[in-house]
Amino acid sequence: MNTKYLFLLPVLLVVLFVSACGPSKPANPANRFAGTWSGTMSFTDNANRKEEIIVTVPTGCAAGNVCGDLNNTTVKCQSEMTLAAINDGVFEYKFSKTLSGECPALGGGILMLQRDGSIIREHRTPDFIARGLLMRK
Repeated sequence: MNTKYLFLLPVLLVVLFVSACGPSKPANPANRFAGTWSGTMSFTDNANRKEEIIVTVPTGCAAGNVCGDLNNTTVKCQSEMTLAAINDGVFEYKFSKTLSGECPALGGGILMLQRDGSIIREHRTPDFIARGLLMRK
């Protein structure tokens, strides 16, 4: 009877080890951007122009779906963001619609994760580039 249990113990340990090392469900890469971020944007068309923004990204975002919003508190407008893609720590988005204010929901931009946990936001238009460092709130 003891030899039967001695044989089963190594088999049980191997089964537990293999099941623990099996592939797990990959985490959603967009979740690294989830949260509320704020910072100041600078503009290439006017060195004196600065605008405060708040970006909110929920968890569980998928490409092609609405994934948060950008609130420009300086000019008082808010735009909905749709996730275009996630590529190597870069969150690419398009503005889907204007939620409030006079800012047209045109174009999009990128959020780039930094090693220190901050994000750099860059928004390109035909007239200017807006760029700024965002910190998690």
